[in-house]
Amino acid sequence: MSRIFFLLGLMLFAGQVSAEERIWRLGVLTPFDWPADTTMHSVMIPELARRVFVEGRNLVVLPRWGGNVDSEQLARLAQDLATAKPDVIIAVSPRAITAAMKAAPQTPIVASFTIDPVAEGAAASMSRPGGEVTGIAMLASEGDKKRIELLHDAIPGAHKFAFVADEDGMTRKDEYRRAAENIGVEIVSFEAKSPADYQSIFDAIHNAGVDGIVIQSSPVFHRDAVQLALLALERHLPTICEWRAMASDGCLIGYGPDLAELRLRTADFVVRVFSGGSPAEMPFEQPTRFEMAINNKVARTIGLTVPPSVFVRADEVIE
Repeated sequence: MSRIFFLLGLMLFAGQVSAEERIWRLGVLTPFDWPADTTMHSVMIPELARRVFVEGRNLVVLPRWGGNVDSEQLARLAQDLATAKPDVIIAVSPRAITAAMKAAPQTPIVASFTIDPVAEGAAASMSRPGGEVTGIAMLASEGDKKRIELLHDAIPGAHKFAFVADEDGMTRKDEYRRAAENIGVEIVSFEAKSPADYQSIFDAIHNAGVDGIVIQSSPVFHRDAVQLALLALERHLPTICEWRAMASDGCLIGYGPDLAELRLRTADFVVRVFSGGSPAEMPFEQPTRFEMAINNKVARTIGLTVPPSVFVRADEVIE
C-alpha cells in the first residue's frame, strides 16, 4: 500500500514539474479595458499563480481588448489573438465568444461570462457543452427579473418602470412585462442600439412618467454605467443596475453575482483545461453568490426614502 502512495506522489510531483516547466499561453479577448479590469488582475491572475501557473515564469497572458463590444472589431482582435496560438482563450461577453470560436475553432475557450450558451450556439447543453467552449453562464434574464422586484421593494408605491434594453433584451421584453405584472408594475421597454440613443431614450423615459429605471444586464450598459446613471439622476429617477460596483457609478442599486467569486471560477476552468480537461465534458456553471449595494447619496439627491427592509439586505451602503 505504501508503494502505491509513493508512486501516486511521484506522478503528482511529475505533473506539477511538467506544468511549471512548460510555458502556457493564455489568451484574453474582452471588449473592456484590460488594464482597468481589477478583478482579473487582483483575483484571477493570483489564483492561477497559486495553482502553479505564474505569469512571467511559466504563463504568458495575451490580452486583446477594446472593440466596444462591436462584433467587427472583436473579430479583428480575435484573429490577431489566434495568430499568437494561445492554449486557452478567456472570452468576455457573448460576442467575444463568437469571435473567438470563428478565429480559433480548435482552441479551448472559457466563457467569462456569457448569457445563454445554448441559445447563442456555443454549446449543445449546459451540462455537456460538446464543443470547445465552457465556463460561466449568467442566464441574465433571471437576474433582470430579480432587479425589477428589488426596485419595486425600494419604491413600494411604484406602478411603472422603464426597462432600458439592447437588441437582445428587446427579444425578451414580453417575458419581463409578465414578471413585472406579477408584482403590479407596468414595464415600458426602450431599446438602446448605441450610446448615441441614450439622450433621446432618457427624454422619452422622463416623458413616460415612470417611477424608476431597470438597466438590462449587458456588457455595453456595464461599460456605460456612469453615463446612464448621470442621465437618470438629471431626471431624478432611481435606477437598478447589473453589478454591485455599478452603485458606485451612480445607480441607486447595484445587484448581481459576486464578481470576485466568478473570477476565481474562471481561473479554475483555465487550470482544468491546462491540466488536460476537455471543455466538451465540463458543465457550464452559474453564479451562486449575489451582492447588493445601495447608493444612499443618490437616494437623497432624488428625494427617495428607501425602506429599512431593503437596506438590511444590502452588502454595502454608499453614504
